[in-house]
Amino acid sequence: MGKLFLVLLLAGTLGACQSKEKDTGKKDPTPKTEEKKPDKDVSVSFLAVGDNLIHNSLYLDPTYKTENGWDFTAMYENTNPYTQNVDIANINQETILGGPELELSNYPMFNGPHEIADAVAAAGFDWVVHASNHSMDRGEAGIVSDRNYWDKFQDIKVTGINRSQQEADTAVILKRKGIKFGLLNYTYGTNGIELPEGKEYLVNLIDKEKMKKDIQKLKKQSDVIVVSMHWGEEYSFIPNEEQEELAQFLADQGVQVIIGSHPHVIQPMEFIEGKNGNKTLVIYSLGNFISAQIEDYQMLGGMARWNIVKQAKTGKYEVTDAEFWPTVTFYRHDGSGNMVGFKTYALKDYTDDIAAQHGLAPAVSRQYFIDKSNEVLGTMDHIKIVY
Repeated sequence: MGKLFLVLLLAGTLGACQSKEKDTGKKDPTPKTEEKKPDKDVSVSFLAVGDNLIHNSLYLDPTYKTENGWDFTAMYENTNPYTQNVDIANINQETILGGPELELSNYPMFNGPHEIADAVAAAGFDWVVHASNHSMDRGEAGIVSDRNYWDKFQDIKVTGINRSQQEADTAVILKRKGIKFGLLNYTYGTNGIELPEGKEYLVNLIDKEKMKKDIQKLKKQSDVIVVSMHWGEEYSFIPNEEQEELAQFLADQGVQVIIGSHPHVIQPMEFIEGKNGNKTLVIYSLGNFISAQIEDYQMLGGMARWNIVKQAKTGKYEVTDAEFWPTVTFYRHDGSGNMVGFKTYALKDYTDDIAAQHGLAPAVSRQYFIDKSNEVLGTMDHIKIVY
């Protein structure tokens, strides 16, 4: 009886303790949930250079000859620090690289060595645009040989020329930092060489209806669209009405950036507004990146730089930090008067000492290129000139 009383007493005491704890109404504190901070803006750096115009003087230059062919990698070594250190670098491969098998040739029907592609790849270019008035200089065979060689560089995207309808219809997309860049490329024509019937896919020609459809299709697969246009008048420093009209058309389709080529001289850059209020960067012409042309003004090219920024708060894409970096094609003359030692330079690295060795010295001084750049480009709103 005494033991039973003790057990009942302890049970009552424990029960009272439990009831007392419940009566306090206290609960375990709930950890505060911190508000999720918006992710940081994502920025992708972009660079574009002008025309890779392969005259025969470049591959006749003994500087780049090897026992079994050519090695052009040193030709771009002075601009490699820029082209190799951006997220996406673009170049206009003006001329077909069909190799000696299709007979190397100069203006007006170009065909260059495959090894130019090796040098372009080594220079860090990610996107090669090939639609130009010279795309058909070696016909379908030239396009096939050229594209077959580019296949060895799996990380490089090539646009503008195609081996099949399927290749022409396949969207070209480069992905960087989670952002998908849709890439398109067109030319005004092929120097009067008609595309074979049933093989119109060989070269992408400027056609508003087709471009509109291509852009609409690409919008479903990408975040940002960049279009390269082979357009304008040769040796004109001012964009013509057709360039401006096409630029506005592309801006109205929602294209973020337009890169122009063909004039072989520089033209200004500007931001224009599309019909939906979007801002589009237009680079009308970047002149020559390298060539064997002979006029002082043809030595001046351009390297456009900008960032594509995905805004964390809105998820929208914006073009920022646009810059125009003038470039210089350098060569010298050997003892026989031949053009040799071709190199590319950013104007900021082109010193008076280098200028004094140029084959066109003293006409192509550093100051000449500064003055010419300022004359052509003028004051560009929200775009910086770097030299």
